[in-house]
Amino acid sequence: MKGLSEHLFWDVQQDGVDPEHHAGWLAQRVLEYGYWSDWQALVAFYGKARLAQIVVNIRSLNPRAFAFCRAWFQLPASQFRCSTPPLFP
Repeated sequence: MKGLSEHLFWDVQQDGVDPEHHAGWLAQRVLEYGYWSDWQALVAFYGKARLAQIVVNIRSLNPRAFAFCRAWFQLPASQFRCSTPPLFP
């Protein structure tokens, strides 16, 4: 996906990332390590509604990214997969 910072792909080759198949991974990487311009590129690519569907299904987010997503999408914490406790401790 063009328009994203190079540092987001420190462990993978950027041309090997499929924005549809790896949408959750890509969104999490941008939320936790990206710049504002990276977030804007994701919103432009996926649209706000599709990006909300992607983000609520991410298994784990750091607290800062989680708080940002709750505010940005105006959704309660209970809507996010990362806020539910694991089935097995």
